[in-house]
Amino acid sequence: MDHLVVTGDVTFSAEPREFERAADLLRPFAEAKKLTVVPGNHDVWTEESVETARFLRAIGPDGRGMRRAAPSYPHVVPVGDDAVLVALDSARYGEEPFETPRRLGSEQLRAARELAREHAKEGRAVLLAFHHHVVLPPERMPSDVQVARMPLADADQVVRLVAEQPIAAVLHGHRHTAFRVDLPGARGPTPVLCSGSASRVADEPVRRARAYVYEVDRSGLRSVEALVAGTE
Repeated sequence: MDHLVVTGDVTFSAEPREFERAADLLRPFAEAKKLTVVPGNHDVWTEESVETARFLRAIGPDGRGMRRAAPSYPHVVPVGDDAVLVALDSARYGEEPFETPRRLGSEQLRAARELAREHAKEGRAVLLAFHHHVVLPPERMPSDVQVARMPLADADQVVRLVAEQPIAAVLHGHRHTAFRVDLPGARGPTPVLCSGSASRVADEPVRRARAYVYEVDRSGLRSVEALVAGTE
């Protein structure tokens, strides 16, 4: 079963018109019930957007929005019979957006651990999805100094979770560049994947707009294919 995962930053500055446009673009996937979205830091960029729960009302975890905003993560989505996606919210508002640490929090992490254990026992591959990066590839550090100051504050707990529970892959956004880092996992190396931006215009190949296509079965992540703008 095909399923689209959007790992945050569907807007630049969390303005209503941006959310309306994003909702329009995602509507075909939402109506087909083949969409999962997590918020990014730009989706909670202003105090007003947070107070009005703009992301949840306009988009929400399944792209269809919510009349009454309510806690929505972890959001668990079966992907066919072989896999399950556990979507988490790492976005946090702060008066200084570029300095605000991002966090999943103990409650989400506890729930993710229990969900991973439960579904793994039933023979399903478990994928985690959230916005912020867990670990940085050393070769990208010099060109991303500002973003490097905005990691996931409890990334160490994600590393521990991956080491103790069978996680097939971790999908995230935030970095406007494509990369993969493998973490020691409960059943071998666990890929942590960032496809980069889906809309960025850049000359540097690794920063060009792209999406990843994943093939997953009960054994885990079978393949990853990059669809890059401007290439065949």
